[in-house]
Amino acid sequence: MVTQKAISLYNKTYQSMIDRTHEDGYADTSITGHYNGMFCRDTSIQIMCHVAHGDYEQARKLMNYIIGYHETHGYDFAIHVIYENDAPPSLRKQADTAFFFIHAWVMYMNAAPASPEKDAFLASSYSMIQKFANYYLDAGNLDNPYEMLYNECLEHSRDGSYFYCYDLLTNVYASQALHELATFVADCDPENAKKWEAAATKIVGGVHKFLTAEVDGKKIYCELIGRSHKAVHENANATTRYIRGFSWVNLAPMGCDWYGADPEILENTYQMYLKYGACDYYNTNYMLDVCTQFETDLAPITRGGHVIGKGLAWEMLYCKKMGYAERLAELTKFVEDFSEDMYRETWHYVGGGSDTANQEHASWMLYTHKTIYPELGQ
Repeated sequence: MVTQKAISLYNKTYQSMIDRTHEDGYADTSITGHYNGMFCRDTSIQIMCHVAHGDYEQARKLMNYIIGYHETHGYDFAIHVIYENDAPPSLRKQADTAFFFIHAWVMYMNAAPASPEKDAFLASSYSMIQKFANYYLDAGNLDNPYEMLYNECLEHSRDGSYFYCYDLLTNVYASQALHELATFVADCDPENAKKWEAAATKIVGGVHKFLTAEVDGKKIYCELIGRSHKAVHENANATTRYIRGFSWVNLAPMGCDWYGADPEILENTYQMYLKYGACDYYNTNYMLDVCTQFETDLAPITRGGHVIGKGLAWEMLYCKKMGYAERLAELTKFVEDFSEDMYRETWHYVGGGSDTANQEHASWMLYTHKTIYPELGQ
C-alpha cells in the first residue's frame, strides 16, 4: 500500500510536467531556472512518464514539437537544447539523445491504443525517426575497433565535464532503441530493420568485449573508454582513459531492462557498486553515490557527494525486477523521507538537493514509481 506522501509526491511532480508544457509542446527542463531551455534528452524521459501514466495525447504533443522543430530547421540529428523565442539552439552532438527519443517513441507506439491520432502521428513522425536512427550509423560512429557507437559529447558527472568516448549509457540505449525499432518496423521497413538489428547486435557484442572488467574476481560492466572535454582543453594530447566505474553510467542497463544484458555481469555490477561506491546519507541510508574515483584500487574516493535521480530510479527498477523487496522499500522510503513536495534532481549528503522537479530526473522518478506502484496517479 502506497503512503499519502508517495501519492502527493507523484501527483505534484506529474502536474509540474503538465504545467511546464506549453500549448505548442515546448517544455522547460527546469522550473527553478537552474537549466535554461528544452533539453531533447530530458523531454524524452518526460514522454516516457506520460506513456507510463497513460496520457498518450500529452506524449504526442511533446514528440510533435521536437519532430516539428527538427523538420523546420533541417536537423537530421537530435539536437541538445531548444530555446524559446527562436534563440539559436545548442547543437552539441550527443548521440545518446537520439536513442532516448527513439526509445520513447517506440514505447508510445507499443503502448498507445489504436486511434486515428496514433495513425496520423506514425505517418508524420516516422521519417524523422529514420533520420535519427541512421544519422550516427551513416556518419561512421559505429565503424571503429571497439565495435561500439562513439559519442563525442557524453554528459557525465565525472570530472564535471563532457566526454569523447565509447560509453555504456550511449551503447545500451543505442542498441536497445535500434533493436526495438527494428522489431516494430520489421514488416513495413525491412531494409532499415535489418540494418538497425545488425547494428544493435554489433554494439551488444562490443560492450561485452570492451566494456567489462573484473572486480574481486567478478566481471562487471564498465563506464567508458575515452577522454573528457576538460582534459583535452587542458592538454590536446590527453590520453584515453579506461574507466571501470562506479557512477550512474554503470547502471544504464537497468533503466531500459536492456535486452543485451548478461544477468550475471549486471548483478555483479550492482553488488560491486554497493560494496565500493555506496555511502551513508543523512547518517542512516546506504545509497549509491553519483560518482566515485575507482580506477586503480579498491578504495574509492567519493567524488559526487549526492544521490542522482536517474541512478536511484534505475536501481529501484532493478530491485523490483530481481525481487529485492527490502532494498526497494528502503529506496522508496528514502525518496519519501527526503523529498519535500516534488521529486528532486539530486539528494545531498546532509540534506536538501538540487533542481526540484528537474525534467529528466523527476520524469525518471515518475516513470519508475508508476511502473513499480501502478496505483499511483489513479
